Amino acid sequence: MSSSLRTWMTAAAAALSIVGSGTVSSDAMAAAGCRGNACDGKNPHTTRCDQDARNLGNPIRGEGGPAVRLRVSSRCSAAWVLIEKGDHAWKGRIDIRGGRTYHVNATPGRPAYSLMVGTSHAYRACKQDLSDGAWSCGGWH
Repeated sequence: MSSSLRTWMTAAAAALSIVGSGTVSSDAMAAAGCRGNACDGKNPHTTRCDQDARNLGNPIRGEGGPAVRLRVSSRCSAAWVLIEKGDHAWKGRIDIRGGRTYHVNATPGRPAYSLMVGTSHAYRACKQDLSDGAWSCGGWH
């Protein structure tokens, strides 16, 4: 057997033993599409940042309608707003202090989400009340 073939076979066997042992996580196998400020304005689903997402704080309920939740991905160091399913008139947003705001409207069939912001920014989630158009916002993170 040639030395290059032997080297290749040794490397392949080592890789298979690592994957087979569960040492390499599925998160490592499916790397995120962005990290930190590089996630600003990107979609949490297409970047796969939603795969490890968790809720941060309590939902914002305002004066009825669907709740708005602040979602965070540790793997991507990014955050976004998820609004539960509801009438299109309901709106949520994520603010960057002194920067951009990304809005999202509810949809009747499923929850909807805003674009993301990197968590190195100061950010917060907000929900618009239909009765007076005022925004109810959570604290800055």
